Amino acid sequence: MNDDARQLQQLLKIGMARAGRPPAGLPAPLDALLPHDAAAVPEGALWLSLGALDLWERSGFIAPDQPAQMPQPAVAPDTLRPCPPRAQAVMTLLLRGLHPAGLEAQWLRLLHRHGGYLPAHMLPKLLDAATRQPTLRPTLLPVLGERGRWLAHLQPEWNWAVDTDTDAAPWETGTPEQRVTVLRHWRARDPQAALAALAAVWSSEPPDQRAALLAALAVGLGPDDEAFLEAALDDRRKEVRAAAQRLHPRLPGSRLAQRMEGRVLPLLRIESDRIELTLPAALDAAMRRDGIGATPHHGLGEKAGWVVDMLAAVDPDVWPRRFERTPHACLELAAHSEFAAVFVRGWALAVQRQDGVRAWLRDFLIWSVGARPSLREAVPDSLFDLAAAHFAQDGALFDALAGKWIGDGFPMRLLSRLAAGASHAWPEDMSRRALERLRTSLLPLPDMGHPWLVRQMLSGLALVLDPAATVALEDDLRTAWQPDAEWTNAVDDFFDLVRLRHEMTLSFKEPA
Repeated sequence: MNDDARQLQQLLKIGMARAGRPPAGLPAPLDALLPHDAAAVPEGALWLSLGALDLWERSGFIAPDQPAQMPQPAVAPDTLRPCPPRAQAVMTLLLRGLHPAGLEAQWLRLLHRHGGYLPAHMLPKLLDAATRQPTLRPTLLPVLGERGRWLAHLQPEWNWAVDTDTDAAPWETGTPEQRVTVLRHWRARDPQAALAALAAVWSSEPPDQRAALLAALAVGLGPDDEAFLEAALDDRRKEVRAAAQRLHPRLPGSRLAQRMEGRVLPLLRIESDRIELTLPAALDAAMRRDGIGATPHHGLGEKAGWVVDMLAAVDPDVWPRRFERTPHACLELAAHSEFAAVFVRGWALAVQRQDGVRAWLRDFLIWSVGARPSLREAVPDSLFDLAAAHFAQDGALFDALAGKWIGDGFPMRLLSRLAAGASHAWPEDMSRRALERLRTSLLPLPDMGHPWLVRQMLSGLALVLDPAATVALEDDLRTAWQPDAEWTNAVDDFFDLVRLRHEMTLSFKEPA
C-alpha cells in the first residue's frame, strides 16, 4: 500500500466530520480530475479519491522522471579465476536453504582454494547472508572479486565488506562499523601505528565506540598495548572497562596477570591429593578495577566467583610449574577439592584467553570424558568450540578420544560438538580412522542406545569427514550398521549430505 492509499484509509477510520475534505496529494494528473469546489460533499470526494486511486494503480502508474544517479561501475579487471559452472549449480542449490548451515562456508573455501571469484548473480544473496551471519564473512571476503567489492558500497548494511586497504572507508569519517574494520586491518599491518591513531582520537569517541574500537586491539595484541589497556581500566564508562578487562588477560606476563597471580597464590595450598582453597575475605577497589566480580558465575557463590576471575587472568602454564604436574594431573588434583568447579571454570577460561596452550586444551578434553558430570558442567561450552578448531590438526587428541566415542552419551555429544565447530574438513587420514571406528563400533543401529545422540553425531560427522573416503566406504558402512526402517532415513541423510559435499569438491576440478 502506498502513502496516498494509507492516508485515505486513515480518513475513513476517523470520519470526514472530524478530518474535513481529503487532502490534495494524489498524483497530479489524477488530483486535477477530482472536485475541489466548496459545494463538493467531503464524503463523496473521499470515495471518489479512493476509487480513482484504485483505478489509477490498476491501470499502471508511471513514475515521474528522476535524474539518473547511477554509481560508477567497477572498472578494474578481476585477477581471480571465474567460478566453474558446475560449482555454481551447487551453490545455487545451497542458497535455497534446504541443507545444513555451514555448507556455504565450505563451498566458499573451495572457491578460494580454486583461486576464483563469485559470479555476479550470487553476490547480493551471499552479501545478505553474511550480513545476517558474521561468521560467514571471513570465507566470503577473499572471493568477492572486483564487482563484489564495488557492490559492497551500494548498501549501507554491506559496509563490512568494503575493502579498507583499497576502498574509501576513511578512519576519520567512516561509519562506526567501518572504523572498527579499518582499525582491525590497520592493526594487522602496523599495530603500533594503529594504536597511535586510536590514542589520538580516544578522548573524543563516544563510550560505546570506545569499547568497540578497544576490542579491535585483539588483532596484533602485544606488550606495546599494555599501557593503553591499563589506562582503559580506569575509564569512566563500565562498557569500556569491561572491554579492557576481557582483553588484558590475553597478554602473557602482563601486570594484570601478575597482580592476579599474587592475589590467588596465598589462597592455595597443596595437600597430598587435592588443592585446598581459602576464599578471599572482601572485594576491594583494586580488585574491581581488574575485573574481579564484574560478572557472576552461575552455580558458584560470590566469593568463589572472585577466585574464578583471578584464575582466568593467570597464564595456565603457571600451574604445571607451581604444582610440578602435567595439566591433566593438575585437573585431577583439582577434582578432589571442595572447590573443584572453581578451578575447572577458572582454568578453562584462562585456556581460552591464551594462545599456545595446546597441551592444556588437549588435556581438558581428555579429562572431561572421565570427569563426573557435575564437573563437566563447570567447563564452559566455548572451550569445546575452541577445541573444535584444533581437533583436526591434533592427532594425539583424536587418538585419545577415538576409543571412547561410542556407547557413552558424553563422548558422543563431545564428538558432535567438535565436528559441528570444525572450521575445515578433517584430513583424509583422520577421516579414514574415524570411519573405521564407526564401522566397527556402531553396532547394528537398531541395537544402539542413545538413538538421538547417534543421529546428532552422524549429522555432525557428515559435515567434516573426507567425502571421497566416506563415499568409498558407503557399502561397508551400511552393511555394518544394518539400518532398519527406523534408522533408514538417518543413514540416508548422512550419505546424501556426504555425496553433496563430494559433488561440491569435484565441481571445482572442472575447467571454468
